[in-house]
Parts: sequence; C-alpha cells; structure tokens
Amino acid sequence: MQLKYAFSFAAVAAFLAACDSTVTNINDDAKAEGTITIKVVDNHSGAALSGVTVYSVVDDKAVVADSLGLSVWKNQALGDHSYQISKDGYATVHALVNLAEQGAGDVPRVGDVIQTVPMYKVGVQAKGIVLFTDDKGKTNGASGVTVYANLPKEFVPCELTTKTSENGEYSFDKLPEGVEVTISVGQEQIKSKTYMGNDVKLVGGTSMRAGDIINVSSISLVKSSAQIVKIDDNTNSIDVSSDITFTYATELESDSVNTTKWSVSKGSSNVLISVSLSKDKRTVSISPYSGKWTEDASYTVRGTVYSVDGASSTVNSSFTVGGSDSSSDKPGQVEGLMFATDPDYSYYAVLTWDEPKKGDVTRYNIYVKTNLDNDFAYRTYTSGTSYRFDLDDFSTSVTTIYAIVLPVNSDGVEADIEGAKAVKYNIEDADDDL
Repeated sequence: MQLKYAFSFAAVAAFLAACDSTVTNINDDAKAEGTITIKVVDNHSGAALSGVTVYSVVDDKAVVADSLGLSVWKNQALGDHSYQISKDGYATVHALVNLAEQGAGDVPRVGDVIQTVPMYKVGVQAKGIVLFTDDKGKTNGASGVTVYANLPKEFVPCELTTKTSENGEYSFDKLPEGVEVTISVGQEQIKSKTYMGNDVKLVGGTSMRAGDIINVSSISLVKSSAQIVKIDDNTNSIDVSSDITFTYATELESDSVNTTKWSVSKGSSNVLISVSLSKDKRTVSISPYSGKWTEDASYTVRGTVYSVDGASSTVNSSFTVGGSDSSSDKPGQVEGLMFATDPDYSYYAVLTWDEPKKGDVTRYNIYVKTNLDNDFAYRTYTSGTSYRFDLDDFSTSVTTIYAIVLPVNSDGVEADIEGAKAVKYNIEDADDDL
C-alpha cells in the first residue's frame, strides 16, 4: 500500500509538470502595486520638514507632508515615479523613485519604498561683474548681458538667469545653500560685435549657508572670431598681370581693406599697390599700381582684415610670379581625436587631439552637431589641443554630441574637410557612470 500511494503521488506530479513548468512559491503574497513614502528633511540639520508640497508627476496630484515630513503614496505601479517637492524658503527639488519587482516567479511581488529627500534653504548671494574690451582697448562693464547660474540637475529649475546692470554688475540672491553652482556668460552682441564668455566660475559648496555672500571674480568677454575664416587665395598661381585675391567666409569691414592695412614687399622694399573689396565684401583684391608684377620675382603680402562683428585675421604669405612658392598650404588633419568625461566634473566632456604632422597651425576650429541636428556648425576655436564642453549648455533632449576639429594655419587657411574625423560623445553613458 505504501508503494502504491508513492507511485500515485509521483504520477500526479509528473502530470502537473507536463501541463505547466512554472514553479510558484505559494508562501509569497501576490502584490502587484507598492507604497512609496517620501520623507523630506533639511539638508543641513537633517530635521524633518513639515508643510512641504509633494507633487506627483505620474498621478498629477499634490499632497502636503505631515509634521514628520512624510507623504505616503499607496497603490503605485511598477516603474519610475517622479515627484516635485517645494516649500517656502527652500529651493524646489526633483526626486525620482523606482518601484521594482522583488523576487522571481509568476506572482508579482512589488516592494515598498521609503525615500529620504533633502531640501536646501535659499538665500546664498553671488554677485560679480562682466567686462569687455572695446575697439579702443578700453575695458568696460558689459550692460544688459545674460548671466547663467547652473545648479545640480535635481533642482527645479536647474538653470537661473539674470541681466547685468548698466555698469556690468549682476547678482543672484536666492541660490541654495550647501551646493556648488557654475556661473557663466554665453554669446552676446555688444555694439554690433559678437563677444563670447569663455570664463566659467564655480562657486558655493557645502560650507555655504543662507545669508552668505559670494564675491565672484570678474567674467571677461572676448571678441568672437567665429566666422573670420579664409577659404581661398590664389598666391600659388600669380602671373605678371594677376591680382592677388583672398576670400573669406564672412562679410568684411570695408574700412579695413586699404593700403594702411595691406602691403606687398619685394626684398626689403614695399611696392605700390591698390587694394579693393568685392561687392559681396568677402574677397580682397591686391594689384600692382604699375599694372604688372615682375616676372620670376618673389613677393611677400601682409595684411589684416576685420569682420563686421569685430573679429580679425592676418595674412603673411609669400609668392613667386609665375611660380608656386606659397606659405598658405593647407595643414593636415589632427590625430588622436577623442572624447572623455572630465575626471573632476562629470558635467564636462573633454575633447582632445594631437597636432597634425603636416603644415603650420596657429589655431583649431571646432565644429559640433548633436542628435537633434543634421549639420555640423562652427562652435569656437582654440590655440591648444583640447576643449572642454559644459554639458549643461545643451538641452535635455541632447543625448549625443559629435565634434570635428580642423587646423588653421597662420594665413587663416583651414584644413580640408575631406579626411577629417568626427568623434562621438554619449551624454547618457556619462550619466550612467555617476
């Protein structure tokens, strides 16, 4: 009898296994939804904060935390839940809570989550001045310039702005305590000229408290040379009756195209020349006053042009009449171009490269596109072999950055785009490493 019962039990088990191979732990309770408890505390003291408004983006509902700083959200589904938390006297913050499946098997087991969210009092003041140098070399305060204060990403908003006064001064009066803030200026138009704010000031920190005043060192704007790029010249094909021509990618200032800004020398002596600007204001033409250059003679042409936005570029090029002696040969491509996350600040990406093996180089033009763009656009230039991108300068929709670096020689001639290498930086991958 015992053997018979044993056989019967085994047969039933085999039958059930054949119908459904999933094993269920009947000792676990089925639980398809979970409870989220948000506990809000003061960042500095750690004390619970009452009267805090907690808004659920998923539920489109707001509740006020109790005297212990608690708000309870029941019957929450699996996945991410976003909350915006605010209180008078504190900076608004964002909190992301994830409800995840607990355990294995065919019975849902959603765990409950208790998440502590710190809030930061506002009232730290940061003040400073923005300066620029005009065409006469005088330093002035930059009036009406937009100044940016970028906070860590959990703050809402994470970017604050203000305008400078008539003398270039600015102030942020309600920055959160205990956090680092970056202050910067972007591209600005001053007296019809384009200026760039290359300085980024890092202020604040854990020791800062509401009521403290930070005196930010001055931010100096520099004239942009974004579009003063020479795209062509004919110095390698000059005959006795040819004009020398230099063509630029931007409109030039007419007053800069004259014989006081341009000269041509043969040996140690300057020769008489005429200088003119094309109708589109992009091509400079230089001709000998006599009407002809000397056959087989070598000349050196020097000059400076200014774009309408105040940028400048110089020319220092040699040519031989009927020959091909020219210093304007295009440089080669950079080598070892790569992106990396800044080891000190995760919100920066650093682009680095090695000098090209061919040609002289005085600067590097940097072109950028993102996953939102179809075209590479000029961003800036640098004389060094690295450039640091502030990732907060890009919108939250930007997930990928592409960059190309083109060397430029002393004549302003840029390397050919053919053969240039583009490199990619994934912002999402950088965030995952945090």
